[in-house]
Amino acid sequence: MISVRYFGFDLLRGIAAFGIVGCHLSLEPKTIGGDIVTSLCDFNVGLFAAVAGFLMCGVDDHVSWLSYVRKRFWRLLPIYFLWSLVYLCLIAIFDILFDGGHLNPRYHTLGFWLSAVFWGRSASQLWFLPSLFYAQILTAAFFHFGGKQRHGFLWFLFGGVLILCSAGLECWYGRYPLRLLAFLVTGYGIGIFVKPHVDVLKRYSLIIMGVAIVALGLHIWLRDSIKGFYKDWIAVGPVLLSFVALDFRSCQVKQVALTLGATSMGVYLVHPLPARILSLVVGKLVSPPYTAAVIAADWVIVWGLTMLTVLLMRRIPLAKKFL
Repeated sequence: MISVRYFGFDLLRGIAAFGIVGCHLSLEPKTIGGDIVTSLCDFNVGLFAAVAGFLMCGVDDHVSWLSYVRKRFWRLLPIYFLWSLVYLCLIAIFDILFDGGHLNPRYHTLGFWLSAVFWGRSASQLWFLPSLFYAQILTAAFFHFGGKQRHGFLWFLFGGVLILCSAGLECWYGRYPLRLLAFLVTGYGIGIFVKPHVDVLKRYSLIIMGVAIVALGLHIWLRDSIKGFYKDWIAVGPVLLSFVALDFRSCQVKQVALTLGATSMGVYLVHPLPARILSLVVGKLVSPPYTAAVIAADWVIVWGLTMLTVLLMRRIPLAKKFL
């Protein structure tokens, strides 16, 4: 199968990375307005996974499963292990200098080290990388390299079943790895169904974008009424399709999208550092609960500092390999 570049996904990844920043601002408690401002942040986790599932449809059917595993290993795990080490060291330094003068007791338990190595528990956001690796190598054997390039609607529904299972398991594995798997499978199902009809989608791009906006509006409106990740699963399809249907005419806009896509991994990896530092500053200057204006300003500043850091790091060839 010929690989197709979806420039809309570059823009979408950049937007999703911005949304992920809002998940880790460390400003609690919030007013109702502050809560509304960040109500869509968690949605971006499923969005990232759905994009990954959609793009799995573009992998050559003749590539062996082991070749695919090696490719994903070298793409994800060196980055994961390096940043795990970075965060383990930084958190230890923070504990000693600012938070009691001694290491967190979890550093002395075998369970913590196993979870840090295999499940990304060394930092709040790193769980995504090993979970994505496990989900991709597991599902690739079934729905990609096993001749399953059809029945996209069934795969989409299977993603919904997995979301139900995720909500039913009130534990870390249900909330994180199983949720990611559900959105990966959902994105794959959408990809099978949609890829032959991309040109048709582009004719109705404004309508699809309107549906996506309505879905996200309902997501915010029902934020306290529907628990779990059902709202995310319902909204992810229209949002994904609206960016597949985007057709950039301007080279400048396309370049912005490419830059946002290229830096999205770096933003995801780096943002907890400026977020934590700025939360300490905001905590000194503003009394909680934090309003929508405070949350929004902090969010934009953290993202801006993170983006600047990533752009500077990408100028260093060795650092660029780990972003």
